[in-house]
Amino acid sequence: MKARVFCFLFLSLICSTSMALEVIDGKITRLEASYMPTSISFMMNVGSASCPAGKWLKWQTASQENNKAVYSTLLTALASGKTVSFLMKDGDTNCLGQFLHILN
Repeated sequence: MKARVFCFLFLSLICSTSMALEVIDGKITRLEASYMPTSISFMMNVGSASCPAGKWLKWQTASQENNKAVYSTLLTALASGKTVSFLMKDGDTNCLGQFLHILN
């Protein structure tokens, strides 16, 4: 019995944090550079329930170097017509990105 309780407590400690993510796969249609290197705003041709198509999406981290790298990735995707995968927290109506992947 003690082993079951210990196992339950151990698993509940390891699995205490979970993050649900929304994914938007599409093409970049607009890229706003005015707020660089603090943040990046952009639009995609598709959307999600929280961030419909035509709403400004945002990328902002404390690291300006990260913001610059993401900007160059978005600019490359815009110029080449590549698809990107934009991941944000589930239900985030501020549309703040957590992860970004260039796909094809």
